[in-house]
Amino acid sequence: MRFVIDSHAYEISRDIILDATRGIPPKPFDGRNRYYVELHGLKYPIKQPVHLATGLPYRGFFNAQYAYHILNKLGFPVRLLEIENGIKPTPGNSNTTNVKDGVLKFAITLEQDEDGFIVTSVPALPGCHSQGRTEEDAIANIREAIRGYIASMRRHGEPIPGITEVREVEVVV
Repeated sequence: MRFVIDSHAYEISRDIILDATRGIPPKPFDGRNRYYVELHGLKYPIKQPVHLATGLPYRGFFNAQYAYHILNKLGFPVRLLEIENGIKPTPGNSNTTNVKDGVLKFAITLEQDEDGFIVTSVPALPGCHSQGRTEEDAIANIREAIRGYIASMRRHGEPIPGITEVREVEVVV
């Protein structure tokens, strides 16, 4: 099958995934991984087989959502890891820690651009951005953008990412 990631086309098949992972041990799960695929009797974090088949870097535009989509389309069962504290996120929602009473919570960033507009982004949802003339407008607009983003992910059977914690760091410059 042909997959396009960051404007580059990749021909990926089940055999290519299986050949690329044959003899390669799975990377250890480091707490950021939520999904795995079982290949050759071993559990691989979902980005690893796609990385091995394409050479795409682990960081950057290629993310777990692409890996999930590709492996799913190729017919590999993608499974959810159990979380250490016993919480099992439901399929289609990879993070129950940011859900309460059916409401998802996401961290957003707000910046003022050169024209005075407030630009908002959602780090957990790559490419999810909006803006407004005021902070209130920008927040209302990003809420709508998030709803559209999540609706699209659900239509495509993709996991909904989330965050478990947001921290600020101070840097002396």
